Amino acid sequence: MHGRCWQQTPYLCSKTKQMALFKNGNRRGKSIRRMEINSILSEFNRSLTLIADKKLLIGNFTSRIRQIMPSEGVYVFLLNEQTGCFVAEGDTPHPLHQKTPLVFNNQGKLFNWLSVNETALSVTRQPDVVDYFDEPERRGLRLMNAELVYPLKVMNQLNGAVFLSRRTDGLPYSDDDRSLLNLLIDQAAFAIEHAILYEQQKERVTKMYRADRLAVLGELAAGAAHEIRNPLTAIRSTIQYLARDMADPVRTGMMNEVIAEVDRINKIVQGLLSFARPSDLNTSLVNLEEFLAQSLNLLGATLRHHAIETEFNFVATNPVVDADQEQLRQIMLNVFMNSIDAMKENPPEVPRRLTLSLDNNIPKGAGRSWLVLSVSDTGCGIPPENIEKIFNPFYTTKTEGTGLGLAICYGFVRRHNGDIEVQSQPGQGTTLTIKLPQSSTR
Repeated sequence: MHGRCWQQTPYLCSKTKQMALFKNGNRRGKSIRRMEINSILSEFNRSLTLIADKKLLIGNFTSRIRQIMPSEGVYVFLLNEQTGCFVAEGDTPHPLHQKTPLVFNNQGKLFNWLSVNETALSVTRQPDVVDYFDEPERRGLRLMNAELVYPLKVMNQLNGAVFLSRRTDGLPYSDDDRSLLNLLIDQAAFAIEHAILYEQQKERVTKMYRADRLAVLGELAAGAAHEIRNPLTAIRSTIQYLARDMADPVRTGMMNEVIAEVDRINKIVQGLLSFARPSDLNTSLVNLEEFLAQSLNLLGATLRHHAIETEFNFVATNPVVDADQEQLRQIMLNVFMNSIDAMKENPPEVPRRLTLSLDNNIPKGAGRSWLVLSVSDTGCGIPPENIEKIFNPFYTTKTEGTGLGLAICYGFVRRHNGDIEVQSQPGQGTTLTIKLPQSSTR
């Protein structure tokens, strides 16, 4: 018996050493992993104080989460003030590459639950909560393969949410994972809030600068138009009088060309007057859906000639505004013609599509509802350095353009207490968004 024990002793000692080595190795691995995470957190904290750009900040935040967590995808949705919906920000992963972007209504049950509970939602652990959501919200969770949803809330204000897909290794998120994510997301929420405020302040300054600049230009334009119009009328009348007795067809043609150029100058002057001193608003209730269809109908022949398809996404409730129909028609025709001009030179392999979207923007809390019209084209797009110039009088890329169309549109929209913005990608197209107060009359 003693011999058997003596023979087993080396085996037992070896096994004990192996277990000790395993535990020490596991402990050392955890220690190294903790050091890596602490380093990532330290770098992330430093980046929060250095990055003011919202897109860069979100990109840095999602990349840090992917470094720490083996997640299939990280999605950040923030409130878009133009549409009143939560939309994906930053680099959008594969599941969201759809024809129709994935959005969540700010009045929907999902974000209402996040706002009230102020805690993360576990899709797997809380199926009864998920069943309570509306079908479009559940569909969005399925598209993202979402497992965890964290609210981005600062000072009782819900600005968005972070959606994490399932882990790539198939394991559930542990309590340690959730605690670490809570820490990261709480830090990011304040940074993203500051980035949003910075972006809003920058936008307000831009709009103030634009309004002041247009006001000054308007005063100059009014004076110049008055001084130009009087001699222009005399020139046109004199040329017409001389042309009546002109027998030489060559000279008659030259006279007609001069009259055409005078008329062109007169058109520019008329545009200046419209820009500088618009007529008083003659408002009435206008159904924007019907009005858009009628306005687009006027351009039917032009659209067919350039083989441009039209698409409508009208989902607004009570699409009625109190507006001046003449000014509204001038806005729409200017915007539509700009889109057509941007697409008519498209190569055969590039689609020519004009998309009109009309939706509601219902602000959180008390406030007036808005109708948001988006006009998107698949044209040549606008370089980033020229985006801010497009509302300037006389800025144009067209050989026959006056550069007054969008400047006049901007003035008209602002007179209706609305707003107008543009987003564009060179070679991909342009989206112009018009926001108008919704009438309370049904």
